[in-house]
Order: sequence, then C-alpha cells, then structure tokens
Amino acid sequence: MNRRVGILVSLLLAGCLSALSAMPIVELGLLPKPAKVTLREGEYFCYNPHGRVVCDESVASYVGEHLKGGALAPNIIIRRNAALGLPAEGYVLSVEGGGVLLEGVDRQGVLNGFHTLLQLFPQGVYGGNYSEFCTIPCLRIIDYPAHSYRGQHLDVARSFIPIEEIKEFISHLAHHKINHLHLHLTDDEGWRVEILSHPELTEVGAWRGGDSPVKAVYGSFEERYGGYYTQAQLRELVEFARQRGVEIVPEVDLPGHSLTIGKIHPEILCPVERDLSATGGYGVQNVWCVAREENYRLLEDILGEICDIFPSEYIHIGGDEVATSYWRDCPHCLALYKKEGMTSYNQLEQHFLNRLTEILARNGKKAAMWNEATLGGNLSRDVRIHCWEGFAESQTVAEAGYPTVVMAGSSFYFDMRQSKNEDGHNWAGVVTLEKCYSTNLTDMGFSPRAKRSVVGFSGAFWSELLLPHSERYESYLEYQTFPRICALSEVCWTSEDDRSWEDFSARLDSHKGRLKAMGISYRRGAPPKPAGRQITPAMKVTTSLPMSNENALAKLSAYANDWGYRTTRTCYDGDWILYEFDKPINNVTVELTTGYRHVTRGVFPSGVVEISRDGEYFEEVARLHNGSAEVSLTRPTKAIRLRSTVTANGDRYVFVQYPIIRRLK
Repeated sequence: MNRRVGILVSLLLAGCLSALSAMPIVELGLLPKPAKVTLREGEYFCYNPHGRVVCDESVASYVGEHLKGGALAPNIIIRRNAALGLPAEGYVLSVEGGGVLLEGVDRQGVLNGFHTLLQLFPQGVYGGNYSEFCTIPCLRIIDYPAHSYRGQHLDVARSFIPIEEIKEFISHLAHHKINHLHLHLTDDEGWRVEILSHPELTEVGAWRGGDSPVKAVYGSFEERYGGYYTQAQLRELVEFARQRGVEIVPEVDLPGHSLTIGKIHPEILCPVERDLSATGGYGVQNVWCVAREENYRLLEDILGEICDIFPSEYIHIGGDEVATSYWRDCPHCLALYKKEGMTSYNQLEQHFLNRLTEILARNGKKAAMWNEATLGGNLSRDVRIHCWEGFAESQTVAEAGYPTVVMAGSSFYFDMRQSKNEDGHNWAGVVTLEKCYSTNLTDMGFSPRAKRSVVGFSGAFWSELLLPHSERYESYLEYQTFPRICALSEVCWTSEDDRSWEDFSARLDSHKGRLKAMGISYRRGAPPKPAGRQITPAMKVTTSLPMSNENALAKLSAYANDWGYRTTRTCYDGDWILYEFDKPINNVTVELTTGYRHVTRGVFPSGVVEISRDGEYFEEVARLHNGSAEVSLTRPTKAIRLRSTVTANGDRYVFVQYPIIRRLK
C-alpha cells in the first residue's frame, strides 16, 4: 500500500474512532449470552480489510466466506489452544486496539468464538466477503457451552425441502451456536434418502399424490408431489454443515411411521386383514412386522448405507407412536411374544429396536430414539433418548440414566402456534418465545442425577403445515422457527443461573437487525386479526357422512367447538356437508374448511363449493383448495354446500367444521 493510500486509511480509521463512545454490553446484543464479558469502555479496534486474517487451517475456508483478508500485517488471529483450561467447545476472544486474538480449545471452540466475533461487526458481515473499514469494541470474552447437544430437528419427509434451503437453514443454526441438525428423512408421507441397494424406495416412495401409491395427506392432493436427496447431495450437505460446526443426525423412523415403505414393500407388514371401507379401500398400515426375519436383512441394507453417508456418532431410528394393535393381531408377532415370555407389546417394540441397535453397532454407530422406546424396560443406556412428549417424561428418562435430549413439545416444538389466533399446531398449546426461553430444569424439580443425564435441548419443526402455507409466507419455516431458535440457543448455551428473560429480550432487540441481515424471514409479531366482525347467524348443519359424536351436528349448528368433529369414515365421491341458514346471509365472507383448521388433514382432497339462494337450486361458485375455500357473498344466500369429488383422503375420517362468517367492510 503506497503512502497516499496509507494516509487515507489512517484518516478513515481516525474518523471511526472519533464518532464512537462507550457501548453498554446489552447494546452489543450478543446471543447466546457468553459466560463472561469484560468490556473496555471507550476503546475500539479499527478493522482494516487490507489486513491479513491468520487462522487455523481447518476453519480458513469458512472464515474466508465472511472476512476478506488483505496483504498487510495480520490484524485478526484465529487459532486453537488446548491449554486454555476451558471445557470442550470453549473459547477466549480478545479484542484490543492492535488486533483480535481468538483462541478455541478445539475446532468447535474456534467456530463458536468466530460466530461471536461476527456479532461484533456491522450487520453487513452476514452478506459475506466483508471488506469495509469498521470499528469493533475492545473486550475480552471467556465462553463455553452449558450443554454439548444444542439441536434443531427438521422434518423433510412430510414436506420436501430443497437442499439449498436446508443449507441456508444450517447457516442460520451455526450463527446461533446450534451444533446438531436432526434430519427426519422418512415417514408415512415420504422417503427422502437415496438407498443405492434399493432404488425403488425413492423412485416410488419420494412421491405422493397423483399416480403415486402413497396418497397425499398434507397438501398437493391431485398432483404428484415430492423429491429426494441423492447420496452425493447428502455427503455434500454433511460437509457443508461440518464446515460450520453442525453435525447432521439422520433419522429413519421405525418401526411405525412406515406407510410409504409399506406401500413399496407390503411384505414387511404384518399379515393382518383389515376392513378398508372406512378408508375407501386405501390401506393405512404403517408398522413393520417384528417377527419377520427378512425385515432385518432389508433394514441392514438401509441402515448400512445411512451409516456410510453420515459420519455422526448416533443414528436416530425412531420408536414413537407405534400402533401395536397390528402386532396383537399378527400370528407371527404373537408367537414371538409368547416365546420370549413378554408381558407388554412395548417389549416387542424394544425387541425390534434392539435388533436395529445391533446393526448400528456393527457399523460403528450408536442409536438415538424417541422416549417411548424406553417403555419396554430393556434398552441399553448407550441409547440417546430424545424426549418429545413432555418434561415429566424427560425427567423420568434422565433419572433412569439415559443420555437425554429435552425437546418437550410444550416449549420446543416450533410447529406450534405462537399466539392464540395464529397459524400452527395446537396440541401442545401456544409456544411463545418467552415460554421457550423460560425452561429451567431446576425449577421443574430435576434432581442433580437427572440434570447430569441431560446432554442438551432441541427444537423441532414438523413440516405438515409447510406445503399448504408456502403460498402465504416468504418462508414459513423461518417464520415459525425464528426468533424462537434464538431463545433455544440461549437455553442450550447459557447457564440457568445466568439467564434472564428481561435481559434476553433487550439483547434480542439488538440481534433482530442481524436476523434481517442474514436474510431470515423471522416473525416480527402476532398477525393482525382478520378484517370484518365475525357473526354466527342461526343455521343447521347436515352431512352425508356418519359422525363419531351423536351431538356433533347440533354443536356445529351452534358454532360450538372450534376443533371440529370427526366422521367415522373417509369421504367418497359425492359426499356433502350442508349449511342451511334460517335467514339468508348477505354481504359476508365465509371461510369453509374440511379437515383441521390448522393443518390439511381429514379433508375433501378435491371438491366444490355450491351456494343456493332459495335452499333448493345450487350453483358452483368455487373449488376447494387443500380442503378449504373462502367465498364472498354479495347477494342473499340461503345455503352453502361442500361436495367431495374424490374417494379417499388417505385417512380414516373427515373433520367437519362450522363456517367462519364475517361481515364485509
């Protein structure tokens, strides 16, 4: 650099310094909160993009994506130092007037410190290849995580998510020190991982709807929908995540949640006859036969390839929500049950999972499972248990000595709605940002023994709602997960004794600018209420479908029970739901829903909306989309009828709802 340029740089840096004053720590918005921060008030380091960034070779590529180094003397040094005396993943970050020294006890510690360093830069650093002069407050941070497992679950089976979107999500996780992505690759609705020895699993099982043998349940009913990841793509994804300090934990959900593979290989299922009239002739059996020896050979092929793709120590093999009634009615499973002297069908599940654990062990892996897997009473304590059902279950599992990941739905399921009248699931209640953040195991009564077994926490995002909401949100995944992942990050990283909702909220306000700079379409607040005053004109609801509750239609006629009511069978072509009003309604919008209001399940997959001015003659005014429609009525209307134009919806029922009617402005 010549003398003229040097003078210009000096003037620029001096201007930066003169414009700055002391910055309170809360305004730094560091998130998650570090263990210890010492701020040198009034002092700043002036970052010169022409200075060199000298760093550990293992992180050089990733660091280079963010900071552009020049040829001058180094002003940022990033290295490992195992002698720091900190726990695993810890780091020390020192920013002084002369430069930056970042030391991590291991590679992960270096990455953790680097993600903190980026938070000290202007938000433009998240755009990549940052090359601007700027100032950074002088400080010293000593930091390390409270928990080794800091996770986020992502379901790509129910709704396919393109690989580039997963990469972007991983980048967002890394910036928040989330170090595990639990990738849910198979379920009833799709098989997303290529298995070279059994190409039919993705050739057929990666698709649903249309001409697929797998019916759609959560949207895209009439068109063939889906996709899968090749092994080459997944290996690239694993490396992309590793560069950022994120380990991918794959899940193949077994022995339940296996409808897709059962449609491809029906021989894996128990030879149990079922009356299919309730499902319109569509079989919904989704549980592997425990007693069929050939099943374990097929699973050895599948799991062997999964183990080869993913270098993670653990492979998740499911174990949740198993319909044991199929085993109870299977002569082969019953014979095994009696032979082994079992006393509960949970023991049959554990027999199955123990066989898979042995397969994983032969491939150098350990098994991770959902918490129901522990109910059989004979599970190795090497199995890592992911507790989704609740904190009581988490406490029981941890007390029993299993390495435990707490991901209770009531606090960490990010597919749950965030306010009462918002999109999202509701079976675990409303999961607010504060509810997620306020998780405290000590206050919940976890014993010291149980707390020692808790290896960490994880959020979860199940994607049933992703496809039908993709048209209404820039990114429904990001809207549902951020900023709740910010809260999860601090629950995972920061000691319980050092967390405060008020302090976190203040820092999050500063951090939201970074979320925007990262390109995250995060939730900015509760959505506005729908326009128009809701009204409940007197009406009568009838249907061709048999109802499971004898008082259902009367309650729906009275606008009672927003949850709706099930029928006792699926829809057939020509089935109908009729709403007849005592007096004609006019100048209103009417929201008509088959299925659950919050998720497209139990619907008329295809159908029409018909209205009648006189209650006798009907005319078609709209078609159902994902089982729902909204119509505006500007003339007096006596009745509205929903009519199915297809047989079977992939389920055993339809959900019948009352219409939501609002006055037009």
